[in-house]
Amino acid sequence: MEKHELAASVLAAFGGADNLIKLRYCASRIRAELRDGSRLDRPGMEALDGVKALLEVETSRHTPEFQLVVGPGNARPLYQALIAVTGEK
Repeated sequence: MEKHELAASVLAAFGGADNLIKLRYCASRIRAELRDGSRLDRPGMEALDGVKALLEVETSRHTPEFQLVVGPGNARPLYQALIAVTGEK
């Protein structure tokens, strides 16, 4: 799946751009804080080609952070595609 196509699918599974509070990445993961975790389409996200796992981690602010494991070398290009799809800078 092409990165922008995957980014659009990931964004939809996160519940849309308006559901994102914060989006970051590390070497192998996309990290997202959501306004409403119930809008997350977990089965849809886990079924996406290129997604290895979806983890939920509680942050120090007691809000869940969803970590999308995409593997080394894939997180930054996917993050950049997500930013392009959402129109954020």
